[in-house]
Formats: sequence, C-alpha cells, structure tokens
Amino acid sequence: MTERFIPSEADIASRCRARTRPGAYILLPKSNRVESVIPGFEKTLVQVLATPNMGAQFVQHELLVEPGGGTKGSLNDGLEHFLYVLEGALTLDLSGKKQELAQGGFAYVPQELAYGMKNSSGQRTRVFWTRRRFKPAGSLRPDPIISNEKDVPALPCDTYLEQHLIPYENVAYDMAFNLLNFEPGIHFGFVESHIMEHGLYMLEGRGIYWLNGDFLEVQGNDFIYMAPYCPQFFYATGWVKGRYLVFKEVNRDYSEEL
Repeated sequence: MTERFIPSEADIASRCRARTRPGAYILLPKSNRVESVIPGFEKTLVQVLATPNMGAQFVQHELLVEPGGGTKGSLNDGLEHFLYVLEGALTLDLSGKKQELAQGGFAYVPQELAYGMKNSSGQRTRVFWTRRRFKPAGSLRPDPIISNEKDVPALPCDTYLEQHLIPYENVAYDMAFNLLNFEPGIHFGFVESHIMEHGLYMLEGRGIYWLNGDFLEVQGNDFIYMAPYCPQFFYATGWVKGRYLVFKEVNRDYSEEL
C-alpha cells in the first residue's frame, strides 16, 4: 500500500503561510515564529504570539521551558493568567501551594495571587500562556482553577463538540477558554462575527479557516489572532480530528467603555 504524502509544516501551500491583516487577523505558524527571553524567567525561551501592539487586549506567549527552568521565584504582576500545557509537565506554585500539571493540564490564576512555575520533568515543556487585565463585575471575584482537559466534558455546540475549561455560568470570570473538537469534514454551521476577539492555538489536525474573506490552510501548532468582528468560519480537513484552544472575553457589559 502506498503511503499518503503529508507535506511538511512549511509546505502546505507555500514556504510561508504567515499572514498579517491589521484590524482583522494574524496567522503565525510555528515555522515562522522567533524566540526570545523575558525578565523573571530562567532556562526558558518565549515565542510572542499576541500583544497590544497588534491590537489585542491581552498578551499570549508560547513558553519553551527546559528541565529545571521556569520563573525565578514567585511573581505577582496584578494580571490574571491562564496556562495550558501543550507538551511535557509543569509544577505550578500558587501562593505557596504547588500543583502538578501534565500535558493537557491547565490553570486559571486570579490577579491577586502570586504564582511561579517550574519544569520538574526531564524534558522540554511547552506552555500556552495568557495574561490580561481583569475586568471585575461588582464584588464578584473568581477562584483559581486547576484541572486537565480529560476531566472536562465535551458538549455538543453547533456542529462540533466543545469543552469549557472555564465555566460559562459563573459570571465572576471575565474570560473563556474553550477546546473545540471537529471530526474530519465537520465545519461551523454559520459564519461568526462578534465583539469578542480571539487568541487561537491549533492543537492538532488540519483545516481551512475563512477569515475576513481569506481562505487559510491551518494545522497543529498554528496560532491565530482574530480582531473583534472579524468574520470567521472553520472547516476540518485531513484524516484526523481537528482540535484547537481558543480564548475570548465573556460575561461583561461594554457600556463601561462609553
């Protein structure tokens, strides 16, 4: 039996799939990202994915943490955080209480908590890390969340299955992180356009993303930023399930911006 040819990451349609459409979207494949370092970390490289200078109201990095690497002690920057372990394992310290996160593990860290992280495993750990300024709803304050995607039920949503890593029903939280699961051939039931901006990390599979009139071929390890009201539609292609993790702001009234 002849094996199917699956193109390399940079060879789906061209040598460069990165796209920048200011005010609409940005596609950053893994092959086009560069690495740097940031203060407060050791033995850790970062790939900067989303920042305010692209228009995002949040910051997202992929952390590449070598064994023994992580934060240099405890940090408290006054921001809320969400961490998702893409590969490897991470020890998370929340105000002195340590929690182990395996692959697929995630954590929500409220703004008032000090945090630290270390790679206690023997291999490089990759972490998708989000930080933003918390928007309170009166006196409501969110609690920390430590869990793993395996423990979150997948619920029918439109044409696909969705896992809510942060509970929608609790309005104390001002952000959502959802895992969307598409069998090959499944696509959105309609083109979405909404106020919520997205930071999206493709976990596995392949697909076509239609963004603001452009067709983009996407695959595992791609990152996409979508601006508010960017028209968006996804169609899963290939031979395996398509999965991605996506951020959006929820549970808030925008009248405070008047």
